[in-house]
Amino acid sequence: MPGFISKRASGIEPSVTLSLNTRANALKEAGEDVVGLAAGEPDFETPDVIKEAGIKAIREGKTRYTPAAGIKPLREAVAAEYSRLLGVDFGWKEVVISHGAKHSIFNALYALTDPGDEVMFVTPYWVSYPEMVTLVGAVPRIVATGPETGYRMTVGMFKDEVARKKPKALLFNSPNNPAGIVYTKEELTAIGEILLEEGIALISDEIYEFLTFDGVEHFSPVKLLPGLKEQSVVVTGVSKSYAMTGWRIGFALAEEQLAYRMGAYQAHATGCPNAISQWAALEAIRSGAADRDRMRVEFAKRKRMFGERLAAIPGISFPEPGGAFYFLADVSFLYPACGVSNSSEFCEKLLKEKGLLVIPGGPFGLDNMIRFSFAASEETLTMALERFESFVRDYS
Repeated sequence: MPGFISKRASGIEPSVTLSLNTRANALKEAGEDVVGLAAGEPDFETPDVIKEAGIKAIREGKTRYTPAAGIKPLREAVAAEYSRLLGVDFGWKEVVISHGAKHSIFNALYALTDPGDEVMFVTPYWVSYPEMVTLVGAVPRIVATGPETGYRMTVGMFKDEVARKKPKALLFNSPNNPAGIVYTKEELTAIGEILLEEGIALISDEIYEFLTFDGVEHFSPVKLLPGLKEQSVVVTGVSKSYAMTGWRIGFALAEEQLAYRMGAYQAHATGCPNAISQWAALEAIRSGAADRDRMRVEFAKRKRMFGERLAAIPGISFPEPGGAFYFLADVSFLYPACGVSNSSEFCEKLLKEKGLLVIPGGPFGLDNMIRFSFAASEETLTMALERFESFVRDYS
């Protein structure tokens, strides 16, 4: 029924990361020899203490609707934990529990913007940012970066963009998906000062906050400049750090009136988050730090191993990831020899010839690059590297 589909819906495409991960699993189930590094999720099991909390919730009958913004014990725990981490006081009414960090970002966009407002974000960006901004009726404003700035927005670039036209909001992601870039304390402070001076709202996507490596430290802009709290939404959750992707729990911290409006929107759009998952997330906040740190140490080992092998491949370049669990590599020098013109065609050829599935960089705003996830076992990473090295040799 094409004639009945709205213009707004007709332009939406599925998330490339989710679609390709599904494709990899389907090929494996069909008996194909495929190695997939597409998944943006830890390969670890959810820690037992968290799983037991979910089972306990089921046994105790905690299976009914909860308040739309989440159960009070979880909101209180998040408020207390992030008041400690950020050094800024948050009350439980300033926390909204949602169906993952993606949902929290969408709620924030809906509550902060009106149709036609501009939302600024930086390449490389997470694939859903442009779609989410467009879906709420706002206008994506993309700031392009490249190797000359280390694939990060400089303070000078931000000043120039704001001077040209002030956006309603900055949607900012550090540690970054897909490149693993972590902005420094000095960079974030300077960007935050411009936000304060110009009165620009901030949506700070910090879902990879605990996944940093090799001495790199994550800083939230709100921690560095507490005055930003009044115009910011800090978004995070339990998916990445606690291996709870399928539990679908994220949360947003914001000034009370903004949090109230986000919760009100959520009440009509989706209703409450999963009740059982909320109790499991509460246990993650209370007692999951040791397991979280254990997983981070393992990711750090994989990152070093994968990075050393990738850097040794002639012609391959990438920004050094300080966090998350991805490498974003420039492979465009191979396009002519491969007979391809973009990252999607490159990834299709890589899959067809070597059985290696990775993510094209085009949907992240950088069509010269591809994304590898190192959220996989060392055995899987080794097989993937061998296949990629072989492919590069074939076309070099």
